[in-house]
Amino acid sequence: MLEDGFSPDVLTYNILLWTNYRLGKMDRFDRLFDEMARDGLSPDFYTYNILLHILGKGNKPLAALTTLNHMKEVGIDPSVLHYTTLIDGLSRAGNLEACKYFLDEMVKAGCRPDVVCYTVMITGYVVSGELEKAKEMFREMTVEGQLPNVFTYNSMIRGLCMAGEFREACWLLKEMESRGCNPNFVVYSTLVSYLRKAGKLSEARKVIREMVKKGHYVHLVPKMLKYRR
Repeated sequence: MLEDGFSPDVLTYNILLWTNYRLGKMDRFDRLFDEMARDGLSPDFYTYNILLHILGKGNKPLAALTTLNHMKEVGIDPSVLHYTTLIDGLSRAGNLEACKYFLDEMVKAGCRPDVVCYTVMITGYVVSGELEKAKEMFREMTVEGQLPNVFTYNSMIRGLCMAGEFREACWLLKEMESRGCNPNFVVYSTLVSYLRKAGKLSEARKVIREMVKKGHYVHLVPKMLKYRR
């Protein structure tokens, strides 16, 4: 590209930065980032999203806060995407305290969390075994007018099953259907799998019968019967 006389732009660098990060070549990532600045190019919306993703997964909340503040100084207001990207990374790193801090900060900044952001928080709490906090977040999102999607429901159903709260898990399955949110195969298989592991075979068969009755994933029933996760 350079030999043909074309100059890289921010998009070019963003692609290279993301690729090198995914390949684990952080030394090359740093060199490219410095080279970008020498070329007179400033990080854009997506460059900062990449940086926040890296800082989140690296469990570096202080550096992330500095980056968010710098964005504001250069005239780029952090969006729900930036906060969600950061929260998702911190959640995967197990730092749920920092996740809640940045969730509160985004609200203070006038940036309204969306269903994806809430789902990331709920999933983080479920994975860490903090079901009550997941329930609280689930209630909060509905109060705020954010309707749960299939991924939100799947996280909640999994969390309830992990805690042995099968009645509530089955009720939540019915609730999502009543709200027009069709369960996908993962939702059904998660519930059936946990019911079977708990020895609740009749309840598991009932879920499968209801799934077949509605004409959902009938061709995958044999796979579900073998499901052991």
